[in-house]
Amino acid sequence: MLAELGISASAQAVPGPGVRLTAAIRKLLPMGMLAASRAGAILAQFAAQLAVGTLAGASGLGVLQLFTSWTCIAGEVLGLGLPTRAMRQVSVAYAAGQAGQIEQTLRESRRRILRLWLWLLLLAVVPAVVMLRQHSAPDWTDYRWLLLAAGLAAPLFSLLRLYAESLKATGAALAAVTLESLTSPALLLLACAGCWLAGEPMASVTLVSAFALSLVITPLALRARLGQQLAKLPQASLAAGDAAANRPTPRGDLLYLWGTSVLSIGFLQLPFLIMPLYVDTSEIGVFAVAHKLINVVTTLLLLLAAVFGPAFARCAAQQDERALLGLLRRTQLISTAVFLPAALALLALAEPIASLFGNDFGDLRLFLAILAAGHLVNAATGLSGVMLNMAGAASRELSTLVLALAAALAGSAWLGPDYGATGLAAVFSGSIALKNLASYALATHLLKSTSTQQ
Repeated sequence: MLAELGISASAQAVPGPGVRLTAAIRKLLPMGMLAASRAGAILAQFAAQLAVGTLAGASGLGVLQLFTSWTCIAGEVLGLGLPTRAMRQVSVAYAAGQAGQIEQTLRESRRRILRLWLWLLLLAVVPAVVMLRQHSAPDWTDYRWLLLAAGLAAPLFSLLRLYAESLKATGAALAAVTLESLTSPALLLLACAGCWLAGEPMASVTLVSAFALSLVITPLALRARLGQQLAKLPQASLAAGDAAANRPTPRGDLLYLWGTSVLSIGFLQLPFLIMPLYVDTSEIGVFAVAHKLINVVTTLLLLLAAVFGPAFARCAAQQDERALLGLLRRTQLISTAVFLPAALALLALAEPIASLFGNDFGDLRLFLAILAAGHLVNAATGLSGVMLNMAGAASRELSTLVLALAAALAGSAWLGPDYGATGLAAVFSGSIALKNLASYALATHLLKSTSTQQ
């Protein structure tokens, strides 16, 4: 009857304003929960820093930051670019229901990471034995002990990254972000609470052990959650997935992804590689607090990457440049809108925050202001680097990191000896801005050149 009158059933089913509002809320709910999880992680990390700074002082914070940074850098070196490639491969395979391909990707990636670690461990046995004979008990303010501990914990971080990126690619970004962000500060807070209740000082070995334990727990939890995601796929897809897993992957692409991953985290943690050459652990601890606070935008971009990274990969696979540009614009708007008020609030509250940590943190506002300038550019350019990696242009992203890293090293050698921590902070902030401007320029050029060719 409706057809005879020329009225379609879909026209009769136009939703009203209330239905559209409910649908919009449901669509935004996952993103809101993800943002809430990341906000909780930021608060937990700040609480952990405050607790460590109160119980162990600026020097304790410096030891923890150095161990964390060195472990993450060593873990990325061991990762061989496999976590980044896993996000790209798993996002496409999961959409196609290819559970077998995902499992094989994870097995092969895990095998390669552990094999490389074992070879490097064999090479480091002799130097480690010599160091152990020279010192009867470990002094965790001695950088050699921290390097040894970071080398032992590095493969755990590699596996954490592998499983976290794969879990995000299956659509479970909330679980991945929560586990990788909250486990470490939760264990640090438990360790601080235990020392406070026992009336014992917070020793550096306690801080190192708590963070290392988080690197054991988190990969196990991520792998278990990933198994739950794969169990949702039809079992019939296993055979097809195994066949697809045997398709060759260009070696050059993985090399670029590896270089990009290592230089990205090396660039992020560069202050804690260079600062020990010019300043002591107390100054490193003060800078670490400012670095952690202003990295709200960095944690935001990690949050956005969990959502937009797989979307970039799928649009790139479909060669949809217009969709890629739209996604990039959205990341710019979201990150800038969140970063600006957060940065202004941190600058306004710098003195009260510094007083919470103690008298050693008087330069906190100065470091916050310097770093905020560079990270404002980071926010304004959005996820241009992630888009390049997911679109198969990792070599271009690698070139921006090489440029920025060279500028940072040259600037550090120039300003570090005379201006100390303040000069190094200015160098790091400027290199952050340079890197992100270069990534954005290359990303937009890639989209324009591809659309012109088509």
